[in-house]
Amino acid sequence: MEQHERKAHKVAFETEFLVLEDNGAVSSRVDDIMKIARKTDLDFFLRKEYTHNMLEITSNPNVKVRKSAHAWLREMRKVVEIAKKIGLRLYPYGTYTGTFAPTARTDKYYRMCETVLGPSRYVRSTGRSIGFHLHYCLPYRTFNRQTRRLATLFKSKYKEELLNVYNLILALDPAMTNFMESSPFVDGVYHAKDSRLFLYRSMTLNKKDRYLEGLYADREIWGGLPRYAHSITDLIMLTEKRYRAWMGLLKREHPEYLRVARTRHPLQFNWSPLRINKLGTFEYRGMDMNLPSHIIGTSLLFKSLFKKVRSEEITVRPCDIGIKEPFKIEGQNMYVPPYHYLDEKLQYYSALKGFEDAEVFKYSKSMASLAIKAMPNRKDPGISKILQMLESRKTKSDELLARARKRGQDIRERLDEGVAQEMALEACDEFEKELEILPDKELLIDLMEE
Repeated sequence: MEQHERKAHKVAFETEFLVLEDNGAVSSRVDDIMKIARKTDLDFFLRKEYTHNMLEITSNPNVKVRKSAHAWLREMRKVVEIAKKIGLRLYPYGTYTGTFAPTARTDKYYRMCETVLGPSRYVRSTGRSIGFHLHYCLPYRTFNRQTRRLATLFKSKYKEELLNVYNLILALDPAMTNFMESSPFVDGVYHAKDSRLFLYRSMTLNKKDRYLEGLYADREIWGGLPRYAHSITDLIMLTEKRYRAWMGLLKREHPEYLRVARTRHPLQFNWSPLRINKLGTFEYRGMDMNLPSHIIGTSLLFKSLFKKVRSEEITVRPCDIGIKEPFKIEGQNMYVPPYHYLDEKLQYYSALKGFEDAEVFKYSKSMASLAIKAMPNRKDPGISKILQMLESRKTKSDELLARARKRGQDIRERLDEGVAQEMALEACDEFEKELEILPDKELLIDLMEE
């Protein structure tokens, strides 16, 4: 068992959905689904989200659980059937195509977040952002499961594995968000190829008539793209810094929420694209939600590169070479862009233009080529989806924009609500179709258990 844990490369999916009525309008009846699901034999967790409009379905990256992708597909089919029996549908993309007013829950934790970050901004951003979180198990002995904290290590190859995977995830962010982008519309208006990033992160979009300010635009410590880490001590101290900053703000301005904050683990005060979770996983939170084929294909890219970096003991090295030749491997070094280039240029243009930007496209293609080359075989529906996007240079956001134009919509204007609802139901149909087809396929991600 110990040897298996040392080699484990388990992944898990954390998937969020907007719930729709059968006419395509956003519904607030999530609790009706959860009530029925509690009486059903489900292996995954159904969790309530910030609003009554959103549902979260989560798996667990346990080394005893095999074929995690097939398990997720099987469970999703059950949840879809539960929803359809009461006239509801699961919408799978990063933002809704039309307009709706999120109906927030009254839990004290959410009230605390609203108060600290600004009620209107919190509702606008968190209530409209539907994401996919990928979990990947931390290397052996790097996490203390009793204290649920990172272990302080000095000389250990597992420590180096942790740092290299952590830095690799950060470097992958602009590419992975491209492959998963599905959020061109906010309140029926086209803003960017990945509008969700501008809604949620510490980013601001200010282009003529397009303006979005991220939830963490002035709170970067909690929601910005983290810097590369050079030691486990860096990560431990950053966790403590975030927690102290939150608690200090509450003491000064909102002491009524101190008791609520103290019930939360310090690792939870990180809403950035990447955090180390109290469960002992890397939790990459950067991507839009999308179809199962996109989820599986993108997760395969991650898993392939994680295995390569760990098994070949590659050092992920931010430097200027990584700008011109991203993901180039030379000896035991993999070159990735310096942090500020990653944060200020690649992240921004990836969200704004996606594959339309030549440098972002080159960056994504370089990463995907390296990952696919390292796979034991390449016949997989998820990888076919990745290759299709690279060949056409079109993502799901591009498809959604094309569908709106085909219906006679001027994407510089707000979508007609009837068209938006029609497109939303079309997305639900796409999702359900893949849930019918993919479980019968052999999935490479489930064959790469170790």
